[in-house]
Amino acid sequence: MASIISLEGKFTTVAKKSIKDIGTLGEALKELTDGLTRVAYAPDINSYQPHPKQQHFHKSNKKTRLYIGGNRSGKTTGGIVEGIWWLTNRHPYLDTPNRPVAGRIISVDFANGVNKIIIPQLKQWVPPSQLRGGSWYSAYDSMERTLNFENGSFVELMSYDQDLDKFAGTSRDFIHYDEEPPEDIRIENLARLIDRKGKEWFTLTPVEGMAWIYDQLYEPAIGGINPLIEVTEVGMEENPHLDQEEVEEFLSKLSAEEREIRGQGKFVTRGGLVYKKFSVQTHVIDPIDPKQFKGPGYRWYMSLDHGFNNPTAVLWHVVDKDNRIITFAEHYEAEKTIDYHVEVIKNYEKHFGKSPDIRVCDPALAQRQAVTGTSIQTEYAMRGIGMAPGNNEVLTGVAKINQYLEDGADGKPNWLITANCANLIKEMQRLRWKTWASKKQQSENNPYDQIHKKNDHACDSARYVFSFLPELKPTPPMPEKRNILPQIGGSSAKWATAPNVDPNLGPNALKKKTVWSNVVLNDEDY
Repeated sequence: MASIISLEGKFTTVAKKSIKDIGTLGEALKELTDGLTRVAYAPDINSYQPHPKQQHFHKSNKKTRLYIGGNRSGKTTGGIVEGIWWLTNRHPYLDTPNRPVAGRIISVDFANGVNKIIIPQLKQWVPPSQLRGGSWYSAYDSMERTLNFENGSFVELMSYDQDLDKFAGTSRDFIHYDEEPPEDIRIENLARLIDRKGKEWFTLTPVEGMAWIYDQLYEPAIGGINPLIEVTEVGMEENPHLDQEEVEEFLSKLSAEEREIRGQGKFVTRGGLVYKKFSVQTHVIDPIDPKQFKGPGYRWYMSLDHGFNNPTAVLWHVVDKDNRIITFAEHYEAEKTIDYHVEVIKNYEKHFGKSPDIRVCDPALAQRQAVTGTSIQTEYAMRGIGMAPGNNEVLTGVAKINQYLEDGADGKPNWLITANCANLIKEMQRLRWKTWASKKQQSENNPYDQIHKKNDHACDSARYVFSFLPELKPTPPMPEKRNILPQIGGSSAKWATAPNVDPNLGPNALKKKTVWSNVVLNDEDY
């Protein structure tokens, strides 16, 4: 009965309009047909039933909302309905402006994003009675790509392939990004929200991997760093309106990487991680006091990757007699002179109470500069920081690092990084192999054997020092009672950061408390 009443209302609306108002008799008939079909097969916003993750998204009142999901997880629908509630002043969960609202929906392009996804979604979910003139054809300005509402609200439909200056203009109450926008477009649109204290939301499947959205929005929200951002994550299987057998059939045809992205909406490093074996839980430990590791059983290294526009990355490492390595400090800064970096290095090492036994750098620093007639390596040496060139065979260095990321015979990692080396840890998590520019090229060519040269400076610095370390060979497990290093919290316990003896290391290392000030070395251990 309700459907019949709805159909009668739509027929009456069309019948009352003149041919001049609607445009042509053909358009009027098409509108009536569309209305009949929509009511029969697709509900409008009055019968919208959000699933739990959509409700979580709708109820958030944060300045920025990320609705991240796999394909067909209901994210675009949630974003469109959210906008309609704002535009019609009928939001069931939030206090939205009680006046005409100005919104903007931006998609990938007009041909596929706006015309094939956004417009059909708007046509389905907006009740014609809420549109200016009571119909899509009287409400939508195809030249301006603007949909107007009966209450004076409007929403612009735009795309990421437009010139940046097209996104300037007057204030907006909300911006909806469907799929991942370029960063400069997002920045330009942020300025449109200032006057009205507007909101933005993103509905996306992160097919671009760990791009700027991951760094600037997702991580700060998940880590509790930025309380103005809310993240809602949803997988395909969480959409109750999908047939689960069809979902499984779709996912079974994808690679493991694509299943993570398109099935679960997970951020994955495109092109494949260079250091897949690296894990924060396994390889990152609490900061240490390096002064405790000056004994004859240790070698100290410093590694340097020099840059100006790009950061100069300096790392300090301690290696024990079993070639277990701990990277315990970093200096990472761009647009600074050699004099500045030298002063920082000397201050660090004064604090450590020890200079490295070996300093190693990018071999390219040995090249003479046209202006000075000397090399960067020489410039550092003239200021008291002499360095030996490392091996810059990238694939060899990567293989060596991956070997040290594995566990030794005792089940403990061969390489540990302290948590204060934030840039190295970040790069290790994201460094990826170079990919082809298009999916067609990717499908027609072998994968690149080159690293994507972006944000790799600390990883390069680490790679140079590993070129000085030996290949690791399997060693038999140590006897249980062997006491190589002192323990924390007592005079006879073993060193908590020594990988070959520390019971605190491993997947739960970050969850354990470590008191480095209590480390005491026993002479008999050497």
